[in-house]
Amino acid sequence: MGVTREVAEFVAELKYSDLSPHLIQRTKDHILDQLGIQIGVSRKPWLKLAVDYVMTQGNKPESSIACCREKVSAENAAFVNGTYGHGFEMDDVYAPALAHPGPAVVPAALAIAERDGCSGEDFLLAVVAGYEVMGRCGYALSPSQLYRGFHPTSAAGPLGSVTATGKLMGLDADTMVHALAVSASFCSGVTECYKSGGEVKRYHGGIGAQGGIRAAMLAKMGLTGPSTVLEGPLGMRAFSDTYTPEVITDGLGERFVVADIWTKKYSCNGMIHAPVDGIEAIRARRPFGAADIERIDVGSNQHAVNEVGSIRLPKDMFGFQFSMNYALALQVVKGSNDFDAYIEENLRDPQIVSLAEFIFTDTDEEVQSWFPETLGARVTIKFKDGSVEEELIRDCRGSPGNPITAEELETKARNIASMSMTADKFQGIIDAVRGVDTMPNARKLGDLLRD
Repeated sequence: MGVTREVAEFVAELKYSDLSPHLIQRTKDHILDQLGIQIGVSRKPWLKLAVDYVMTQGNKPESSIACCREKVSAENAAFVNGTYGHGFEMDDVYAPALAHPGPAVVPAALAIAERDGCSGEDFLLAVVAGYEVMGRCGYALSPSQLYRGFHPTSAAGPLGSVTATGKLMGLDADTMVHALAVSASFCSGVTECYKSGGEVKRYHGGIGAQGGIRAAMLAKMGLTGPSTVLEGPLGMRAFSDTYTPEVITDGLGERFVVADIWTKKYSCNGMIHAPVDGIEAIRARRPFGAADIERIDVGSNQHAVNEVGSIRLPKDMFGFQFSMNYALALQVVKGSNDFDAYIEENLRDPQIVSLAEFIFTDTDEEVQSWFPETLGARVTIKFKDGSVEEELIRDCRGSPGNPITAEELETKARNIASMSMTADKFQGIIDAVRGVDTMPNARKLGDLLRD
């Protein structure tokens, strides 16, 4: 049996009873994390274009947009909510794939569940299936796709979205083969933004979410695609020089991606998280300030050196969130890399700008050996008094090897959602997510998202 066929049969046959209580709880955590982000960042100025765009499209009132009164088509709701969900570098990560499944899968699944009146149990199962396929296919592509300039969240996102939405639409295995194949033609997204800027990368979650819905609907209507898209030489393999399709089916149905998701603690690129933890660990045993530091050296993986290590003088908020030296200077000077620390005032802060000149990133052989499954770092601080402190972080906070608690995740969701929604109203969303598997109709969750 080919890889594409095996995946399609797995998705078609997956049942809610196949999920352990632990997997169900973890999936609820990921849904809550994603909805909190969507709500919180919905007022960011660079994301307003997304909702303005869909309002020009002549929508059927099918599905909800976070913090918006009007309903729009399911495709457009998924696009906007997925864009919100990826729009401020707080969304979850499946490290082996170097991808963010939350903004591609959750908005798409909720849009279709709301449109079609699916049960909360079916919605949750679809999210599990979407994370599974996106995570495994992203892992098969990784890390070469990044080196070639593709962004995994939009390059693999439609595969996760089509899986979740196809599951909710009741596609059988034969039709799911075609849905996966069609979605591959929507896989896209490049990363030149790391070199010359632009806000389009923030839209990649929405692009992935929307593309999968479109593919599932087209396949259901009869559009066909190549039945070997996941294993053939000119299918998904074309995105990567090191494609390993065997990881897509290895342990399929035995180990689930939702159990190994990293919940981001900081509002910055994921390769910066371990270095931030290293700064915090050193400061916990030896208090210091910016004036005490001669230089900071970060040992990381080669991709981090090329990406976040190369943005030495960020010019905008996107660059700020993707700059290793500015992020660590922010941590030293302000003691925070939370979403509310990434503001224009801090980007221009003289202390941060000055300290950032003395923070450097290079490749560390041990840290490189963990990549991409683990995004660790070695942090070395040389102080002006001649002393040196070093901290090696393999598993950053929030990652599967060093997880945050459900209570900490809920606090994160509350805090970020508070930028756009009252605490009382968001409590209703928390309660709904915690009980989503008993919800007869997922439209209730969609209704709670709106203003």
